[in-house]
Amino acid sequence: MGEYNGRINVSKDTMLFVVNSIFNQDIKENTTKENILKMIPSIYENADDEEIIKMLPYRAYKDLERLIEYTKTSDDIKSFFYKREHPDIRYLEEAMIIVMRAKYDNYNYSLNPGVTEKLKRLFSAENKVIAKRYGDIEFLTVGMLYSYGIVDFEFLRKQLCKYMNEIITERELRDIFFTRLNLNTFVNDYDIRWTNTNEIQAFITYLDEEYSPIDIGEIAEEQKARKMKYKQFSKQEILKREEYYCNEKAQKLYKFLKSKNDNIHEWTFKQLVKKNELGIDILRELSNMCMFEDDFELKKFMDLFMDWYNNSPQYMLGGYSPIEFRQFYK
Repeated sequence: MGEYNGRINVSKDTMLFVVNSIFNQDIKENTTKENILKMIPSIYENADDEEIIKMLPYRAYKDLERLIEYTKTSDDIKSFFYKREHPDIRYLEEAMIIVMRAKYDNYNYSLNPGVTEKLKRLFSAENKVIAKRYGDIEFLTVGMLYSYGIVDFEFLRKQLCKYMNEIITERELRDIFFTRLNLNTFVNDYDIRWTNTNEIQAFITYLDEEYSPIDIGEIAEEQKARKMKYKQFSKQEILKREEYYCNEKAQKLYKFLKSKNDNIHEWTFKQLVKKNELGIDILRELSNMCMFEDDFELKKFMDLFMDWYNNSPQYMLGGYSPIEFRQFYK
């Protein structure tokens, strides 16, 4: 193990989560971080390959493959860690595959001693297929959450089965997203008890209730009040979906606003677009960003705004745009 000097940039709670919840150890809570770290090589050595694969987002798995290759020619892991093309490397640190030893302002990253040979086996042809499957499940689930905001768990599971062309049980899906380290900081359970029936309906969401500008439950309540079904997206549409959705009509609106006020930044605009998807009226905020020279410019702005608004998806409409919703439910 070598002499440990400084601190480990992983919380003790995360360490206990990894060793106890993922690797089914029975490490006591009063065990020190340093002693937990000493146990890691043997824990990894005895772990099933698939259990390690499941605990990482797919991009982090690919980063780990690159890291293993990188360490064959260099031990400067710090340089690898800070490369922009490896943004998901932090999950490797949380999984304690990478150790950060720090003393004051001196940082040194290293692969956890004793696990390198084990980790190499994760990239056999068979294990790459396993990892790709989990990656597909991950990307499709995230894409659906971005598309619906908050969505009935069973609907999401059935859609996932359709996209994957296989049966994915509730147990497996919850194991991936709620038990494993994988995306446990991203996907949240959100159960709602309907007062008229006393029924509890299980939803999941990526929205953070603490920081959301709107009550997340209101979105689900609006969906139910409209007695609507979720929009059916193609697999490719789901895989392309990003959190901040800007279609061509949004880009036209942004370019017009930018021409009137050069201080309007794309990131600010995308945040406003997200507010609209959450069901928040943003017309006043957008119009206050610019000074329109005459009624003609104001009309042009309103035309662009309405064209964008009517064709942009909203969570309260189950992923439909207002025009799609009116056509589907007229």
